Amino acid sequence: MYPNDLNRNRELEEYVGHLEHGEDGEIRFPPGAIPLIKTHDRPRDESPAIYVVRDGRAASVSIWKFYKRETPLEAIIEGQHYFGTWSSHVQAWKPYERQNTLLLKYENMTRNLPGTLKEISKFLKKDILREVIPDRSAIAGVDGRFVNTNSDWRSEISDELLERFNRLNGDMLRKMGYLLEI
Repeated sequence: MYPNDLNRNRELEEYVGHLEHGEDGEIRFPPGAIPLIKTHDRPRDESPAIYVVRDGRAASVSIWKFYKRETPLEAIIEGQHYFGTWSSHVQAWKPYERQNTLLLKYENMTRNLPGTLKEISKFLKKDILREVIPDRSAIAGVDGRFVNTNSDWRSEISDELLERFNRLNGDMLRKMGYLLEI
């Protein structure tokens, strides 16, 4: 969705299946391809969607790292950036009730790729072509900004920031199955 969003890193584009916009601003999909658009924005319409949710604490740390830690983590948690709070973003999509939407958990994708691929295959009505993806560390080694190596949010968020995050996002964390109790 975003022109030049991978800084024209061809190797990374190849790894993730990225198609860059043409000179005219259009994306040209290969013949027979399903036109899938990746976005971090809020929904623009009711088009079918695959919504990948990630534990908001991990998502906050990830975007903080993407912003090169120049935006304070507290500001990320409080939604003082383009995407707003984690829970407001999930709420905007309402993937748990939105029509024609496949809700996937990021953590399930990393733990159970075959099961996730079956869900996607059924949703898209397409056969699975491959059940193997490159190792995340290998992809991160090609770039490091758009794809990071896995890290544990627990080592990045102080107890005070975690308490703030939970106050702002606790209801949605529970709704999405990330938090049983605060």
